[in-house]
Amino acid sequence: MSDGDRAGEAAADAFDFNVDVRLTVKNNPSTFQFVNMTIETVPPGATQLDGTWRGAPVFLLSSGGSFAWDGRAGQEFAALSDGASGGLVVTLAGFVGAPGKLPGRGKSGEGHALDPVTHQFREDITWKIT
Repeated sequence: MSDGDRAGEAAADAFDFNVDVRLTVKNNPSTFQFVNMTIETVPPGATQLDGTWRGAPVFLLSSGGSFAWDGRAGQEFAALSDGASGGLVVTLAGFVGAPGKLPGRGKSGEGHALDPVTHQFREDITWKIT
């Protein structure tokens, strides 16, 4: 493979949004896991986007899927869905940086973990972008 091929390969793997998020069970801080969230392209001014997430299941009942982000005023959340069932797994409240912008390193907030099949509440959680 030539250096030109490698450069093209690296560019193909680049994401406009790529963060690792620590999810912690609010009532049991020793129980936590990380998820990686990516969005391939973030158009200027976009306030609603879809991306993918993945992570080893620790307390979440899923190892990955898609997520929807809504940065509009009054919304400001991310909702992570299970890839297999399509059910909601996690909600992240306050998942926004500057008004209408995706959050960056150090941003934190609260959310909920849900069962993707029964849709029942499982845990209150906190989140932080590392």
